[in-house]
Amino acid sequence: MVLAAISLFLTVLLDRSFPTSVGILLFLFANLLITLGLWGLYTRYAGQIGNRAKIALWVGMLGGAVAVVGNILWTTGGENGRTLMNNAMAVMFGGLFVFGLLALQNKSMPRGNGLPALAGLWWPLIVINANVYHQVSGRWPNVTFWPSFVLFAAMSLSLAVLGYLLQSDALPKPATD
Repeated sequence: MVLAAISLFLTVLLDRSFPTSVGILLFLFANLLITLGLWGLYTRYAGQIGNRAKIALWVGMLGGAVAVVGNILWTTGGENGRTLMNNAMAVMFGGLFVFGLLALQNKSMPRGNGLPALAGLWWPLIVINANVYHQVSGRWPNVTFWPSFVLFAAMSLSLAVLGYLLQSDALPKPATD
């Protein structure tokens, strides 16, 4: 999750200075890592979470897998690859968001139960906002750097802190005498 956060944040930072192919590869790397992170959440907390949280994580993993496919289509010039990737990422992050809400309710993680919801909130909001704007105006929004920067920073920071907490909770505790 930490490396995924770095990749996502770099997409917005490097978007204007590097060719699009760099952003596409960073998105691919982030999608793969977040999908693996969702699998890690599932395997780690499957015994402690209810069926709704398990389903949310499976939906998120499925969205992540489709996002990877959409990313590859985008890379190879597929007409709707980027749209598929963006919508699938909304499903992926939506699964993380729902898991986070359920973890917050059930306190299934040792700490940071709200972080999955916070990390999962931003991408679905971006996609929903863009689609509503498109339906109302007939145009896709042209988002300037600063709103993108703030949203990607919030999403990346949430993912990074979540990843850090998950890793630190997995480390063996030192023996005390």
